[in-house]
Amino acid sequence: MKHSFLITVLALGATACAPRSMSAASQEETAFFETNIRPLLLERCAECHSEKKQKGGLRLDSRSAWQKGGESGSAIAPGDPDTSLLIKAIRYLDKDLQMPPKQKLSASEVALLEKWVKMGAPDPRDESAAIQPTVNFEAASKHWAFQPVLRPPVPTQARPLQPLDAFVAARSQQEGLAPNPVADPRTLLRRITYDLTGLPPTPEEIRTFLRDNGPGRIDRLVERLLASSAYGERWGRHWLDVARYADTAGDGADYPVREAVKYRDWVIHSFNTDKPYDQFLREQIAGDILARNKPTADFASQVTATGFLAIGKRYGYKPSPDFQHLDFADAIDSVGRSLLGLSLGCARCHDHKFDPVSVSDYYGMYGIFQSTQWAFPGGEEQKRPSQFPPLVPSPEVKRLDALKKEALAKLDERLAQTKKERGNFDSLAFAGGIDLAFEGQAAGKPPAAPWLSAGPNLVLADAQSPFAHAHPPGKLGVRLGSGVPNDGVRYVFTKGLRANAGKRMEFTLDFRTSEAPETTGSYRFYLGRGVIQSLAVEVSVSSSEIAIRNGTQWEVVRSLAPGQWNTLRLTLDPAQKTFSGFVGSPGDLTTFENKALGPNWDGVADTFISDGNGHVKGAVPGRDLDNLGLQETPFGAPGSGPVAAPAAPPDFAHRLKTIDAEIAQLTKERDIVSTDNPYPVAYGVSEGSPVNARIQHRGEPEKLREEVPRRFLAILGGDSLQDPAKGSGRLELAEWITRPTNPLAARVFVNRVWQWHFGQGLVPTASDFGLRGEPPSHPELLDWLASEFVASGWSVKALHRLIFRSDTYQRSSADHPDNLKKDPANRWLWRYARHPLDAESIRDSMLAMSGLLDKSVPGAHPFPSVQTWAFTIHKPFHDVYESRHRSVYLMIQRNRRHPFLALFDAADPNASVPQRLPTTTPTQSLYLLNSPFVLEQADAMARRLLASPGEDADRVRLAFEAAHTREPAPSEVMDVLAFIDAYRQKLASLQKPAPDPQVAAWAGLTRVLLTGNAFLYLD
Repeated sequence: MKHSFLITVLALGATACAPRSMSAASQEETAFFETNIRPLLLERCAECHSEKKQKGGLRLDSRSAWQKGGESGSAIAPGDPDTSLLIKAIRYLDKDLQMPPKQKLSASEVALLEKWVKMGAPDPRDESAAIQPTVNFEAASKHWAFQPVLRPPVPTQARPLQPLDAFVAARSQQEGLAPNPVADPRTLLRRITYDLTGLPPTPEEIRTFLRDNGPGRIDRLVERLLASSAYGERWGRHWLDVARYADTAGDGADYPVREAVKYRDWVIHSFNTDKPYDQFLREQIAGDILARNKPTADFASQVTATGFLAIGKRYGYKPSPDFQHLDFADAIDSVGRSLLGLSLGCARCHDHKFDPVSVSDYYGMYGIFQSTQWAFPGGEEQKRPSQFPPLVPSPEVKRLDALKKEALAKLDERLAQTKKERGNFDSLAFAGGIDLAFEGQAAGKPPAAPWLSAGPNLVLADAQSPFAHAHPPGKLGVRLGSGVPNDGVRYVFTKGLRANAGKRMEFTLDFRTSEAPETTGSYRFYLGRGVIQSLAVEVSVSSSEIAIRNGTQWEVVRSLAPGQWNTLRLTLDPAQKTFSGFVGSPGDLTTFENKALGPNWDGVADTFISDGNGHVKGAVPGRDLDNLGLQETPFGAPGSGPVAAPAAPPDFAHRLKTIDAEIAQLTKERDIVSTDNPYPVAYGVSEGSPVNARIQHRGEPEKLREEVPRRFLAILGGDSLQDPAKGSGRLELAEWITRPTNPLAARVFVNRVWQWHFGQGLVPTASDFGLRGEPPSHPELLDWLASEFVASGWSVKALHRLIFRSDTYQRSSADHPDNLKKDPANRWLWRYARHPLDAESIRDSMLAMSGLLDKSVPGAHPFPSVQTWAFTIHKPFHDVYESRHRSVYLMIQRNRRHPFLALFDAADPNASVPQRLPTTTPTQSLYLLNSPFVLEQADAMARRLLASPGEDADRVRLAFEAAHTREPAPSEVMDVLAFIDAYRQKLASLQKPAPDPQVAAWAGLTRVLLTGNAFLYLD
């Protein structure tokens, strides 16, 4: 095929994707519902809209129920989210229609429901599912995928062919197709290099390959690539698609999972070392048990492998049985689709309607996962990770745990001693706390410990109260008044008061408003628990009056004169939920009685605040405060006294501040030691308490039916546990899946490898070998490959070699008019199917062209310290960590995908992805034209070319060879040189010349090379 530079310029590529089959679409829709929608409806909607309770007459627990709708009509308009009442309600745009009423769904949850409705609201649930006729097991057992894998005879051909080619040729002849010839060496080099490494061949590798004209040069190329670390990075990424890998948990808050990268690296290492696939599977299902039964140097590696089970989307705010049924469902679905090519999730509510999988089969496997302990990544309620399996054997765990216990004991002892010293200050407490009259503070400075201060507040002699009925006569008070509403002071009572039967709470405070009647606002006194966590009483003062909050309404008590000292007394009666008191000066007191306390007050009073958030908005008046008090016994009457109290030492404030800082530091150290593991851990699973599951009627965990013994699928043997009390059954499950008599494990994986090489599997529905899946195009070839695979010791690299040596793989991708008419989708493999590079290969290749690709293995992602984790459904974790490492090492977030990878159709980590479905969109083209990333790589590539030896024509040839693995025609070289010269001239004519016109002109070329079809597609 002749290439033209002029045609390549700014050609950003467009290909038509073959339409999915109807069966594949319905499988995808069902999988989407089971993975995303059913758990969401159960978790967030079932409480009010299911069989037990139907708020507004609406049920959402079956398809027929939501079709019927409730009092407001049908809840869902399939295909039209904007007119669906359900979507309107969860969007919270109408104050009279909001669901759930207590807590709005997260943005990601809303997006999932919108997507579901837009898909047509596919819902496999049926009100009468339990009595629906199910598949005929005996008839279904004759389905091709459940038959034993038998090594078929190789078809005889007119000329000797490799067995793989013989099977393909036999079908091509049957269909009347003439296969394409083998592709040229450069095309094959680029194809195989990308296929095995995800990177382009370098100019030096191209020259080496072209010089090797001897027999077996394809074999030598393949062996070199299989031996490179880039192979595991490429093929590990394929498996991570299937394993639904991400670096975050995927609940509403999407907590980071620091240890997820260990599983990712384990997968990459397993491919690089050609770990036998059966062992690869066994370790991912039961690696912790294998490690425990026979500890070896692989102990940590085997435990890490169980990340396959844990790595899926997690549900729930804490490690609770209330949510874990969703984790088990995800694991069963993933094991079924990923390893067996079966949609087991459909049997969660009833016997599978298409495949020979019963509800008893489902809960037989469910019990295995219910008997497993799952690492919890952290969530909105329990914000710290827990139950991560250790990567060291049990004796070492016990030793290190003992050291941790000893370290915590020492910290506890130091904390107790320091708190005891802090408690000595309680002897100085008066009127309910320490230094409530500011006598321990430094004059001329802001209030210090135990007070908290914000704004230009000062302790002054001029702010001293004249009253002595609650505190002894003093010398200091505090002056506040920046005019900013949130400035002020706060005091937390170490021994706050709690509501006790028959007890009341007494509060007192002296205050005066500064002589500034022109201020229009007010200041506030708050008493309650914490910083407005639970309000007991609010009092508000302006330059002319004082008001109290009576329940939810402000009431003016009396007028006040600026510059005049007043005393405020409150008596709180928690039993009656009222308060009474008086305000004014001796001889001029105004009383009030039986006012309502805060309606939601929880009975705790431990915090006083004075700020500018009063009952009148405007500039906040300045004020002086003194003589705060909170206790259970009444204070003296205004005008009485003076009272006596112990004197504070001269360095009181400094000593108190030092001790409080030490307590805070020790508490922080203890938190770190208690939450950090003393040994490395993995994000995986470990053995729990063995238990058999009970069938959940219609998949609802609160509707339990009969118990089902743990066992394997009946269609694959139905094996049960010999000793149910011995363990979870995961090790037995791993053995059942990988035994040679299982007809699915080898077939499914061989088909995946074929798909990753050719773009489409011999079975197009790679994760559905059931009755709804499509049959294999070449059934004998599939079984022959599976037989060879098992005979090779389940060697993935041996399987590659079989495929690469074949003419079928090496064929040209050129079109053939007659063949296109007979087989436009290339189902019979008469040519190699041209396809776009995946997202990771595009990014990695651009970095390789620029010379900026970092091929080293990075460390852990720079997540925030676990001590700071406080993510919520409304403030979830989100970040994008820029990197020049290979794309397989990028941080993959589950709820908000990496922008580049999402744009170019990388795998969605919320479910096992059988096949990426590439798209061609305007946003992709705009990104390639304007992205700073693309421009940076083009600029760096231009500088590399300019630094290379030779003439400009040599550099043009080098550029084409590096980017497209081909030599440009002489006419193309001339076109490019003319383009660069014209570009330079254009730059020189600009009013603001480019800083480096030479680099800018060559970058114009490299941008074209990096964004054209010849770069973005693989022939």
